[in-house]
Amino acid sequence: MKFLSLIFGFMLFMSIQTKAQVITSFTGSDTIVNTATVNCDLILRNAYTSGAFQVVNTKVSGTVAGNTLFQGSVDGTNYVTLDTLTNTDQTTNTKIIVQTPPTYPYYRFTYTGSGTMSAIMVAKAHFKK
Repeated sequence: MKFLSLIFGFMLFMSIQTKAQVITSFTGSDTIVNTATVNCDLILRNAYTSGAFQVVNTKVSGTVAGNTLFQGSVDGTNYVTLDTLTNTDQTTNTKIIVQTPPTYPYYRFTYTGSGTMSAIMVAKAHFKK
């Protein structure tokens, strides 16, 4: 019986030690109108072994165009572009970017519209410890 309790305790410990997963939303989701720029920001407060970042731009009206930049920063002010999504005139433009491990404490998706359009940008991230 002690052996069975020991095995159960070990299995419980191992299940707790498995890689924790966190899903979080970027702040600043908003509607991009014409040539406006909208940012969705995320601050990492923990260390993770991997991160997947997803942006979804949904057409509201007009002809959707422009680029969505995926950026990282060490200080939260000066960002470098890590990847780009070119938005085309369709219902949804989306992209998933994987970073193993995430290397910056600050991340941002920034979308600058083009022409006469309206679209909504939403971004989420999924992390594993």
